Amino acid sequence: MFNLKASYPYQPEINQVAFDLISKTIKNKKNIKNILDVGCGYGLLSKQLKRTYPKLNFYGIEHAKEASQSSQKILKLLRSNIEDIPNIKRKIKTQKFDVIIFSDVLEHLYDPLGIIKSYQFFLNQDGTIVVTVPNIANIFSRIALLFGYFNYSETGVMDKTHIRFFNKQNLKQLAKESNLQIVAQKYDSILVRWFVPFIKIFIANKGSGNILDSKLYQFYFKYLRPIEELLSTLLPSLFAFRLGVSLEKK
Repeated sequence: MFNLKASYPYQPEINQVAFDLISKTIKNKKNIKNILDVGCGYGLLSKQLKRTYPKLNFYGIEHAKEASQSSQKILKLLRSNIEDIPNIKRKIKTQKFDVIIFSDVLEHLYDPLGIIKSYQFFLNQDGTIVVTVPNIANIFSRIALLFGYFNYSETGVMDKTHIRFFNKQNLKQLAKESNLQIVAQKYDSILVRWFVPFIKIFIANKGSGNILDSKLYQFYFKYLRPIEELLSTLLPSLFAFRLGVSLEKK
């Protein structure tokens, strides 16, 4: 079906949905100090947050060697498999966090519910967990399935490394079963965002190495992403590419 060992055209990109939800939390709460980015990758999200909120402390957990080498230059890094909770507890010890981020991470895990429950151990009592996941129920996925297609791809909602799939309903169920409540929601629209994987592949083939430096991406972000925000508020179950929620203890 697909070869996970084949070259994987990863292109770094800032998760704006996560950034917006985290920013809203920081602005609404005056006591935010420590933020943990779980599966932080190359640390681009935390880098952008650090630029905006330089007085906050940013921590990350990442296992991949190449990504962790980059992210440790940006935040205080613990190199570990994010599912190895005993090891993380040993190293973090009594440290607690005001915000814990799962930015497009849960879809790569066999037990997302177990992970959300486990990481509440590291969350302050009044802390916030920010989760973003791709929306499998978007209009393009529905049309493809209607015609018998369920094909994995190099990137996007059907990324070949995804082993769990989410829609708006089961994301709410995840929060409920984790004994958390949704306090904020944010989305990206699939109608415009659908073209970004093609930009990624185009940039990768040209060898420029960074989609964030691409004029195509910069044009998209400046002129087209505002349209995304409008469309995604109309019917997120159908039009959302990415679903984002802020979760807090009940």
